[in-house]
Amino acid sequence: MPQCGYCQSGQLISAGALLRRNPNPSDGDIDTAMSGNLCRCGTYQRIRAAIHLAARRLRGAS
Repeated sequence: MPQCGYCQSGQLISAGALLRRNPNPSDGDIDTAMSGNLCRCGTYQRIRAAIHLAARRLRGAS
């Protein structure tokens, strides 16, 4: 759940592009792909966890 929404659109676009290129990204892959997005709330760990969850769901695991 976003806190302020400042970065939400950029995070979603970057995460979608990452998952299209790499359906099973590592933490490092995610950090590199998301490095251009500034989250004023500092929820980078939650964003990373959400991308891992999205990747699992896209691969068919729950």
